[in-house]
Amino acid sequence: MIFTEVKRGYDPEEVDHYLASLEGVIKSYKEKDNSIKNAIISAQLAADNIIRNAKIQADEYKIEIAHELEKMRTEIERQRLKIQEFHEAYNELVRKYLVKPDEKEISRLNNYLNEIDKIIDLLMNSGSHTK
Repeated sequence: MIFTEVKRGYDPEEVDHYLASLEGVIKSYKEKDNSIKNAIISAQLAADNIIRNAKIQADEYKIEIAHELEKMRTEIERQRLKIQEFHEAYNELVRKYLVKPDEKEISRLNNYLNEIDKIIDLLMNSGSHTK
């Protein structure tokens, strides 16, 4: 902006007008700055809520998974007992009718259940380390 020169400096009206227009620009920038600050604060609050809710949901999933794994372990133990009962009943039948039992199959079933039990231990232990 170029001001008209008058006696003793620049034209006061032009200077006042120019300063007023600068005040408007500054006010506009301050309003934009406040809007940006508010948007940042809102975004941070939203991000904090998302993180908090994700942690809560993850904890709930861990509890649910641990419960399901425990149910599986209980079922494995129940099946193990059934196999034992079957094995005993089978041995009784063999003694009665002189039929030889299939020890390999019984051993294979027990090994299979032991492997599943180990997997459940690993899953339960890996979930407890992430807390």
